Amino acid sequence: MTPPNILELAVCAVTDKDAALVARKRAMKAVSGYPGFVSWRALTACETADMIADLVEWETLEAAQAAGKRVLTDPEFAPYMATIGSVKLMQHFVTEQQV
Repeated sequence: MTPPNILELAVCAVTDKDAALVARKRAMKAVSGYPGFVSWRALTACETADMIADLVEWETLEAAQAAGKRVLTDPEFAPYMATIGSVKLMQHFVTEQQV
């Protein structure tokens, strides 16, 4: 049996939401070519104007962790990072149950 994929959840407050949304598209394109990438769901908060979240699926925890290091030096990711005022949550999860 294949182990379940890893879900990475990042919840951030951004300094400029419009700029963040544009920059996130560029970051998504770059990350989609990283080893072990499966998918990325880009989310915006309904109640908090400056809050966004990213739910990124990876084949393995190791792939997710390697990507986390790589984005720090990837020039395609830099504009997105520049819009993040604070990270509220950055965590990796494995699915225990699903309906």
